[in-house]
Amino acid sequence: MSNSRALTKRQINCLEKLTQRQIQRLERLPRDYEVVSIDDGPLIVRGPKGKLLRVKANGRLVALVARFRPYLHVNG
Repeated sequence: MSNSRALTKRQINCLEKLTQRQIQRLERLPRDYEVVSIDDGPLIVRGPKGKLLRVKANGRLVALVARFRPYLHVNG
């Protein structure tokens, strides 16, 4: 996390909630990965091709899939 922006107090508090494996994963992320969110939810990073990934509690990266409900419902 060698970003030039300083972390806010809220972000620091969120970091305290991370597992040791999540912290280790952050330390090993390549430079072309960017931490997107650590506030109020899962730890999210953006990969080099723009793909969003969640860092699971065990440190594994998994693709973040948006869940949505279709607006058209067909009864039949």
